[in-house]
Amino acid sequence: MDPREIVDAVVVTLRDAGAPTEVRVATRRGRFGRAKLAVAGNVWRLGALCLDAEGGVWATGDVLVVTRPTHPNHRSAVALARNELRAQLLKAGVPAGATAVVEPRLLDLDAPDAPLAATADGLGVLWTAGGEPVPLERYLAERAELLIHPPAGATD
Repeated sequence: MDPREIVDAVVVTLRDAGAPTEVRVATRRGRFGRAKLAVAGNVWRLGALCLDAEGGVWATGDVLVVTRPTHPNHRSAVALARNELRAQLLKAGVPAGATAVVEPRLLDLDAPDAPLAATADGLGVLWTAGGEPVPLERYLAERAELLIHPPAGATD
């Protein structure tokens, strides 16, 4: 099956199943040239890849659940940066409790770039560093199934 047909079939499956989406967030230039975050749509996050309702395939960016920022006492630099990112996401209109995928990268199925990989058998997904590519159809089918029917305890 052609990669575009594979993606389109998975999008239909996810849409028909009412699979939960996450908020896709991009950086925009605001007034005076300053960068700010803006809601850019919704995606289904399937591990290393995200799909949108129009069949766009995205390399997953930073992912975090949006919560109200907390007091920055005794935090690492990474925790402080994530706290600031959460504040920016709230300012951008992402509701508290939502999961945001920040700065995913749009991929071209005809010119694969990581995490997509061209293999002798067609397009594959490199979902772990140093691993072997998993065929795109199998990867998306497994991930879609997990999103539609999460294992017991995965969402509790």
